Amino acid sequence: MHIPVLQTSHLTLRPFVADDAAALFAYASAPEFSQYVEYSSPTTLTETRDFLEHVLLPGNPDVFSWAVCRHDQSDVIGTVQVSRDVPDAVTVYYDISHTLYGRGYTTEALQAVLRWCLVCLPEVQHFYGDTVVSNIGSRRVLEKCGFVFYKSERVQWEKFSGPVELVFYQADRKTLEAAPWNVFHHL
Repeated sequence: MHIPVLQTSHLTLRPFVADDAAALFAYASAPEFSQYVEYSSPTTLTETRDFLEHVLLPGNPDVFSWAVCRHDQSDVIGTVQVSRDVPDAVTVYYDISHTLYGRGYTTEALQAVLRWCLVCLPEVQHFYGDTVVSNIGSRRVLEKCGFVFYKSERVQWEKFSGPVELVFYQADRKTLEAAPWNVFHHL
């Protein structure tokens, strides 16, 4: 399925291109960013290019990835990804440059992608997301988008010596269709 360009009040979400590697490396290599993600931060531009090629560029028909950019600049500031795990469920993933935390960009971007899912993936009935328990900002993003907490679990990430506590959130199609941010809910 083609990944369309999505526009919001402040953001443009578009498919990734190979030239996004430098901007992606600029924010993903920061320690403030990497503390909340399972994978180790890239240490070189080459590692970032490999990640971009194998994870974010279009190719897998069940994974949809958007580069998040502000309208006033073309550099990538974040990512939103949807992975269809089974035909009726998706998991959402998102990140943003730590220099832009607290501005509402992540919520705005995720809401745009969820609207797209509701229209373009009608078979999807269940939406899931997770984050590190201490990442209050990420938890708020999920909650503002209509997700509710349903469990916590300790997991082991290779990059840390001890366990990491994750919190898991879920939402169903009806809840998201009725959400106040969903411009299509009045149709």
